[in-house]
Amino acid sequence: MYRLDFLLWSTSILILMYGTRWVWITLYTQHPGAFGVSLQQMVTYAVLSMAIENLFYTGPQYYMAQQVRSGAIDVDLLKPLDFHFHMLARSTGEMFFRIIVIALPAMLVGYFLFSLQLPATLQTGFLFVVAFLLGYLVNFHLEFLLGSIALVTLEIHSIDWAFHATSRFFSGQFVPLWLFPGVLGRLADILPFRSIFSIPLSIYTGILSNGAITRAIGFQLLWLIILWMISRWLWGRIQARIVSQGG
Repeated sequence: MYRLDFLLWSTSILILMYGTRWVWITLYTQHPGAFGVSLQQMVTYAVLSMAIENLFYTGPQYYMAQQVRSGAIDVDLLKPLDFHFHMLARSTGEMFFRIIVIALPAMLVGYFLFSLQLPATLQTGFLFVVAFLLGYLVNFHLEFLLGSIALVTLEIHSIDWAFHATSRFFSGQFVPLWLFPGVLGRLADILPFRSIFSIPLSIYTGILSNGAITRAIGFQLLWLIILWMISRWLWGRIQARIVSQGG
């Protein structure tokens, strides 16, 4: 079952990469000057967003909810380890595993088959990695906050669905944020979600450069600090009222 699940997971990523590439090629054929960047940049943005999608969503909230429902959360809390750091370590280990077995092979396939381009310079590649890691940390803290809610509600599937739909929309994963109109674009610019996909991918494709990169990374750091502080505060309040369902 697990081998089949992994095979289907990997195949779905390749299908998404193929599909998004042709969506943008078709749109550029109809309106070649309507998107503000070259077709090559847009294809690279779209293909890479599909290749790295599963690196962000490591799901600490599901682990936390399951531990509460099973009653095993007390074992986690008895360990001589800060629970917040425990969840970060678990999620980061999962993320690096996915880089090796999913993202890198997908990027290689994207390079040879789907017109995925390499960063223009080594500096651009390095800044992309920095922005990617900051985006991962921002998303982890958003998911940790969601997991903290699970300790009260026990069931979070509907909440999680709404969260990830909002995250994918405002992160620029499917449609780049510079194409958002009016108020919607301004809202996307101030929410933390653009740290996840939009900023790293815009750096990788060369859409952001020089001072814009500095401001974008500063934006990620600001939201990371805010979310870390909220996470610590909320966890401190919630863990005092944990009730295990089972055990």
